[in-house]
Amino acid sequence: MGNINLKQLEVFAAVVECGSFTEAANQLYMAQSTVSSHIHALEAILLTPLFHRGAKKNGALTDDGKRVYQLAKDVLEKCRDLETGMVEEKGSELRLGASTAPGCQLVPSYVAAFCRRRPDCCVSLKHGDSGGIQEMLLEREIQLGFVGSADNRQDLSYECIAKDRLVLITPCQDHYAAMQAEGRLGRELLTEPLLSREYGSGTQEMVDNYLTGAQLPAGGVRVAAYVSNPVTLQKLVAEGMGVAIVSYLTVQERVAAGEVLAFELEERPVERNIYIAWRTRGELSKAAKEFLAFVRRSAEEG
Repeated sequence: MGNINLKQLEVFAAVVECGSFTEAANQLYMAQSTVSSHIHALEAILLTPLFHRGAKKNGALTDDGKRVYQLAKDVLEKCRDLETGMVEEKGSELRLGASTAPGCQLVPSYVAAFCRRRPDCCVSLKHGDSGGIQEMLLEREIQLGFVGSADNRQDLSYECIAKDRLVLITPCQDHYAAMQAEGRLGRELLTEPLLSREYGSGTQEMVDNYLTGAQLPAGGVRVAAYVSNPVTLQKLVAEGMGVAIVSYLTVQERVAAGEVLAFELEERPVERNIYIAWRTRGELSKAAKEFLAFVRRSAEEG
C-alpha cells in the first residue's frame, strides 16, 4: 500500500467542488489525465472507489467518497492553518475586513486602540460590502471581518458587538428642517425621490426588508438612482437629488456637520446588529485571537 500525499487530497477535493475532472484540471492548471491519475492512485491506496462511474451517476461521490471528502477537507484546512499561522505569528500580521457601516466609525477606533497596545502588530484592513467581506473570510484573505448582516452561519461564526439603526436623510433645506421640528417620521417622506445602494450591502438588505413591510405611499417609492459608493450617495442627498435610507453610523458625522438632516423612520428606531465574524473551521492566529478578545471587552465596556 502506498502513502497518501497532500496533492492527491487537493486534486480530489477540487474534483468534488468543481463537479468534474475537466473543471478541476482547469482550476489546478493540470492535464485531465494527471487529475485522473491522482484520483486513481488515491482510490488504489484506500481500496475503494470514490466516484460513481456509471452513466447516470458519473462523477457523483460514493458513500466512501463522501467520508473521504470530509476528512480530506479537514486535513487540507489544518495544513493551510499551519502554513498561514506560522507566517502570521512571525510577522504579527492581523488581516481585517470591514463593510461600510462598521468601517466608518467602529473599526478605526478598535484598530487604533489595539495597535497602541500592540505596536509590533502590522494591520491590513480591507473594505467592501457585507457580502464581499464574508467572501474574503471564506477565501482566507482576511482573518476577521466586521459586517452588518450574518448570511453564512454554516461556514462563518458571528458575534454581535454593536447596534446600528436605519435613518432617512434629506438635504439640509428649510422645508425639511420644518418637518423635523414638527417631529415627522422618515416613512412620511418616502414620496420623495429615493437614492438606493447596490445589492450586497448589508444596509441595503435591511432597507429592502424594511420597505417590504412598511406602509408605502400609493404607487410605491420612486428610485431616482442606484449608487454603489455610500459617500457619493450622501453627497447626492446633500446636493438635493433626493432622500436615502442609510446606516446612522455612516452618516452621523455629516449630520453633526449640518450637511444633511436625519429622520427616524418609525417612532421606535429600526435597529440592526453589527457583527464581528470569522471562519468556523480553522484556527485564528495569536494576533487575531488577541484582537477578537479586545473587541469583545470594548463592546462590553462600551
